[in-house]
Amino acid sequence: MGKMSGLPSRAAHSVLHFLLFLASFAAAAQASSRSSNQGSAVVRNISTIPESNYGRGGLSHITIAGAVSHGMKEVEVWLQTFSPGSRTPIHRHSCEEVFVVLKGKGTLLLGSSSLKYPGQPEEFSIYSNSTFTVPVNDPHQVWNSDEYEDLQMLVIISRPPVKVFIYDDWNMPHTAAKLKFPYYWDEECFSQPKDEL
Repeated sequence: MGKMSGLPSRAAHSVLHFLLFLASFAAAAQASSRSSNQGSAVVRNISTIPESNYGRGGLSHITIAGAVSHGMKEVEVWLQTFSPGSRTPIHRHSCEEVFVVLKGKGTLLLGSSSLKYPGQPEEFSIYSNSTFTVPVNDPHQVWNSDEYEDLQMLVIISRPPVKVFIYDDWNMPHTAAKLKFPYYWDEECFSQPKDEL
């Protein structure tokens, strides 16, 4: 199993503080451009932001700053917690993704986008105070492989809202991956067309 290099604790906290500052700054810029009756607080308590598992057992997802829910244009920031043994589906998306592991440990499975299908994924250990990136369109899966502790990560994506392509397995052709858009946590923010007939 490959090992990703981790940041020292002080550096990880600095990165986290910078990313939270960036998200707050962008949210403040968006809020100031809206009319006063639509504005939102510049500083928000994460524990008061809506949280859900969106029908996926073992997941807790909070959109800290999002394209659809907060008007972000260039980045989106999530706080995700995976219970022991839970994992994301095998998926890819046409955006960059950065992870900062806040607590716990797990495994990143990373497939190839250069073949006709993902193929046998490379495995990387992820752990508290580590960070990793997933290149654009590379199929991947994050798994809390720990038996006892939650895996909690700050996730930053570019080009929101995310369009996700989901695979049944690592041998499924890229062209057969199923598009899920809007993704579960963006669905409620998209207005549904009215059937007027």
